[in-house]
Amino acid sequence: MGLLTIADHVLDIAENSVKAGSKNIVLGIFETDREFTFEVRDDGPGIKDLDRVFDPFYTSRDKKIRRFGLGLPFLKQAVEMTGGTLDIQTKIGVGTKVRATFIKTHIDCQPVGDLISVFLSLLMNKNVNFQIKRCRNEECYEISSEVVKKYLGELDSPSKINILKEMIKELEYKEE
Repeated sequence: MGLLTIADHVLDIAENSVKAGSKNIVLGIFETDREFTFEVRDDGPGIKDLDRVFDPFYTSRDKKIRRFGLGLPFLKQAVEMTGGTLDIQTKIGVGTKVRATFIKTHIDCQPVGDLISVFLSLLMNKNVNFQIKRCRNEECYEISSEVVKKYLGELDSPSKINILKEMIKELEYKEE
C-alpha cells in the first residue's frame, strides 16, 4: 500500500484513531496557497511508546490485527521532504493529537488527493463521532456525524450515501 496523496495520510491517521478505540475524533484541515495542515485529535487510549512510532514496522496493536505499522513513518518522510512539520502529542487515557504541515509549494509535495472520499468514508463510520472542519484560505465549513445523522439518519442505502457525497462536494466547491 502506498500513501500517494496527502488525503491518503489523512485517512490513515484517522483510521488509526478509530482502530485504537476512539469514540470522538476531530479532524481539522487548513489549506492555504503555500501550506496544507491537517490535525487529528482523538479520545483514544493514547500511545504508550511514542518514541518508537516512527520506527518502520513498529505497531502497538496485536500482530493478528495489524500487520505493518508504516503509516506514521511514511507521513513523517512525506512531510519532511517538503520542509514541513509533524507533531504528535499523546496522553495515556486521554487521547492523541497528530498535526502535520506540508509545504505545498515544495517540488516534492504530494498532491492533496480526494478529500471528499476521505470525509465520506469517515462519516460512514457508525461507531465514531467525527467532527470535520475544512478551511481553504479564509473559507471554512464544518460537518459532523451528528449533523449527518440528524438530516439523513443512518447511512443505510446508496441513495443516502450519494446525497452525503453531493453535500460534501457542494461544501468543498462552493467558492469555485
